[in-house]
Amino acid sequence: MDNQVQELLRFKDKFENELHNILSYWIKYSIEENGKCFYGAVDLNNKPVITANKSCVLNARILWTFSTAAKQYNNSEYEKIAHIAYNVVANNFYDKVNGGYFMELLPDNQIANDIKHTYAQAFVLYSLSKYYELTNSNEVLENIKSLFNLLEEKTKDKNNLGYFEAFTRDWQLYEENRMADNNEPKSMNTHLHVLEAYSALYKIYKDDLVRTRLTELINIFLEKIIREVGHLGIFFDLNFDEVEASRGICSFGHDIESTWLLWEAVEILDDKELKEKLLPIILKMVDAVKRVGVDKDGGLFLESSRFGSHVRTNKHWWLQAENLVGFMNAYQLTKNLEHWESVKLAWDFIDKFVIDHEKGEWFTKVNRLGKPFLVEPKDDPSPYYRNDWKIDPWKCPYHNGRAMMELINRIDKIIN
Repeated sequence: MDNQVQELLRFKDKFENELHNILSYWIKYSIEENGKCFYGAVDLNNKPVITANKSCVLNARILWTFSTAAKQYNNSEYEKIAHIAYNVVANNFYDKVNGGYFMELLPDNQIANDIKHTYAQAFVLYSLSKYYELTNSNEVLENIKSLFNLLEEKTKDKNNLGYFEAFTRDWQLYEENRMADNNEPKSMNTHLHVLEAYSALYKIYKDDLVRTRLTELINIFLEKIIREVGHLGIFFDLNFDEVEASRGICSFGHDIESTWLLWEAVEILDDKELKEKLLPIILKMVDAVKRVGVDKDGGLFLESSRFGSHVRTNKHWWLQAENLVGFMNAYQLTKNLEHWESVKLAWDFIDKFVIDHEKGEWFTKVNRLGKPFLVEPKDDPSPYYRNDWKIDPWKCPYHNGRAMMELINRIDKIIN
């Protein structure tokens, strides 16, 4: 065990060093010259793309990351960035007339996209909850309660399970601009991040309705979203049955991310019965990801189609980050050293191929052999984030920064 402790401590140093590298990058390159906002995008040479729109999701994720780091390290510089991000989210993205948060702003902070995506509202709630942990501000807590009540009033399906995807500015159900790729009424991805947000909320606000809704979300995953084979379903109809178009798709990054987010949720609830029910399912999911989604070099593939028989072998940055935490969580739950070996192998792949050791941060995606994609083709199958940008509406410090903090804290917990 002494050798294992020493190895854990060595890796903790690696993760801590990379965390501060990530945060330093964002402090140096993401903040506009006026010091009051964040650029919508930054290119591979760390130059701002001044024509890029600003994303609510990106700014909320910046708020979450720097709030968490400021609290963890009692770091005034990180806290300063968290305050800037809070002001941006609370003032620039907030709809003062109808409530909720706009999806996109123009570079001059005028509204570019006024659709209210449940996914984006969830990220704001998630980040505000963490900012409250940092500040203990009554104003922030009231904003949090108001947003939770708004989500329950406007986005929850009153007749069926779950939450709808998208709404107009005045909260009319909007069916043409959903987050779901195939435009279905409900998606796994939105529900995963509502669960993530409600977990963070219940941690700071022990409200009975929050507990009820978080429990419902866990059960939706157990009963509707997690397939028998251990992968997540993707898109769902109004009754929360998976639609035919998504039945053959496996999204490995979401699979592994959900294993630890679900476990975090039941731990925050402290529900013994749910823990006993969830544990074997989580471990089955981890095994399914390892069997189909993890390459022999530790890198995690994007996804497979046709029921696992056609693997898309590109390795995107956020998948690699979630791969680390998912296997670390499995190691903690089982004490099985094979899971720790998976963490080490995944980190080795990230360190060799995904981190840009010359110019900072992580490449958006690399191919199977670890070569980064550096240009943006017209037929890119991953349109949500660009190969030729280091920061964009979807490329944020939250996946990799959060992974580093999770690993650091989990190693501390194991050793102590």
